[in-house]
Amino acid sequence: MNLALLVLLPLLSLGGHTGAVSQSFTQKYDAGYNKRADFFLSLYDTLKSPDYYSCAIKYARHVDLETANKNALLLLKHPTGDMFWMVAVMDMYLHGKDDMSPAVKDAIRHAWKTYTPYRGDTENHWLQYHSMLFLASEQWPNLPGSDWYNGRSSETNLRDSKDFLLSWMKETTTIGSGEFDSPDYFPEYFNPLVLLAEYAKDPEIKQMAKMMCDYYLAEFATESLDGQFVGGYSRVYEPAVYEPSKSNVNAYAYLYFDQGAAIHSGWVSIAALSNYRPPRIIYEIAHDRRHPYVHTEIKRVRNIIRYGRERNPKVFKYDYIAGDYAIGSIQGGILQPIQQHTWGLFLKHGRPYTTIFSIHPYWSGLELGLFFPEERKTMIASVAASKGTYNNPNKWTSSSPFERTFQHRNTIIVLYDIASGTNTGYIDGFFPKTLDTLFTDNAGWIVARAGDTYIGWYPLQPYEWINVNVNSEKPFEVLPPLQQNQWNLKGTYLMLRSKKLQNGLVLEARDKSQVGSFNHFLSLLRKHKPVADLKPNHVSVSYRTLEGEKMNFTFPDARELNGRKLDLMAYRYYKGPFLNSAYGSQVVTLTCRGERMVLNFMKLTISGNGD
Repeated sequence: MNLALLVLLPLLSLGGHTGAVSQSFTQKYDAGYNKRADFFLSLYDTLKSPDYYSCAIKYARHVDLETANKNALLLLKHPTGDMFWMVAVMDMYLHGKDDMSPAVKDAIRHAWKTYTPYRGDTENHWLQYHSMLFLASEQWPNLPGSDWYNGRSSETNLRDSKDFLLSWMKETTTIGSGEFDSPDYFPEYFNPLVLLAEYAKDPEIKQMAKMMCDYYLAEFATESLDGQFVGGYSRVYEPAVYEPSKSNVNAYAYLYFDQGAAIHSGWVSIAALSNYRPPRIIYEIAHDRRHPYVHTEIKRVRNIIRYGRERNPKVFKYDYIAGDYAIGSIQGGILQPIQQHTWGLFLKHGRPYTTIFSIHPYWSGLELGLFFPEERKTMIASVAASKGTYNNPNKWTSSSPFERTFQHRNTIIVLYDIASGTNTGYIDGFFPKTLDTLFTDNAGWIVARAGDTYIGWYPLQPYEWINVNVNSEKPFEVLPPLQQNQWNLKGTYLMLRSKKLQNGLVLEARDKSQVGSFNHFLSLLRKHKPVADLKPNHVSVSYRTLEGEKMNFTFPDARELNGRKLDLMAYRYYKGPFLNSAYGSQVVTLTCRGERMVLNFMKLTISGNGD
């Protein structure tokens, strides 16, 4: 990399307030952005209790420095939090080093000498750890190993961290992230990058970080519905899986795109304090829902350490996004441990509960043994101690080796072939109580309406309804068959539970602009019924969509569309109207409304007119 050339690149101005980049944001955007940032920051700059984010904001805004110094010293007496602490304390130091007292500076330096943060065991942990160790090593150069918690000199820490960061960037932009598209873990990736983009002195790392900020926001903008991150996910927590406005990524949608829910978060204060601004083209992608579109991409399975032939098998994502709804999916199977979300229908109407989906609530030592090195027999108890829902038979997130999907535009088929003796011999479907209507039609379809979005769910096996209230001590209550006039039941969700091992569903979603009235949609559904073969080790469905396209799906991976076999391996890294990239190329092209931007991660350059 020619570092002299990098210095000349316009992107080193971070917020893009010089040259051509300065013209990319209108005064209206800047004014709106500043108000949204202030919304997040104002909660913390008057906070009196000890909090790293509050201290950082006070230092950055040059207010109440006495409280900031006092609280910082209290926090630094007993550092905790490992790599998360590293991010919080460096955010505070970098924003406050010109205003904080000498005593606070000494305490921070002492902590980096005596407190040993755990490096962690996941991708986001490693990124946070090495990003902050890189910045700390730049801030305190030329120190011997005796002045660092790990016994390595500033020079060694800087070199090792830089090697990791560049290697991580190359892997992510070549074969995809292992913790892909998580609405809850977005901050753990974005925040260390935004700090590197603003404060790294090394021009190569500074450039890389700025481009990766653009990369993550461009992905989110493309796969978002009014602030909701749609799709299958690698990781998502309850309640965000059923109440998407509570996921951490919503704060970033509000900050950068003026969309979604304005939730307070210490995490987003790091971004709100920074000088980073997204290129205009990314903002436009987030808002351009003039026409429904299909977006596909490749990610990767988290590192498999045993029971597999391939370290990082591919994950194939498929999204269909319209103005008022979206369907997103990954192909199914065990692609991530513990918190996988395989598919979902996402709605704009009916907040806060805006998702419809199904799962097989599965857990096993086999799943954990794929990804973790500990003894299988003890792992379930260990994981359940920190992720309490893991072995809950009523959980809302799960991977399963017995689940597969086939999505074509706004139609999805989900099949299950559950082995006898599996700990949970049923599947669950979830319907939010914020729907306008929900009933079972005589033709066999479960039919719902959410504003101008219409949904048809065809269950392949018998089922029962369970009333779910997540705020109740007794959240699950089995109901009699649901009638249309019962749609005033109290609770959060209705859960469809089907206790057949060979199982599945077909889901259709359309909106008023696509099919006209709700009654017309219902009349179309009645003319289309899937034909299923549900035998152990031979589960298949043949179905013709509302538009007349023929989908044949045999578990696990035989998919045919209009008589033509589909090869998921033919997917590009990105393909769609907004993002495109050839697998392994490290070149991502953004297009929207006649503008074009090219992120070349191999050369660390940006070209085009999208700024």
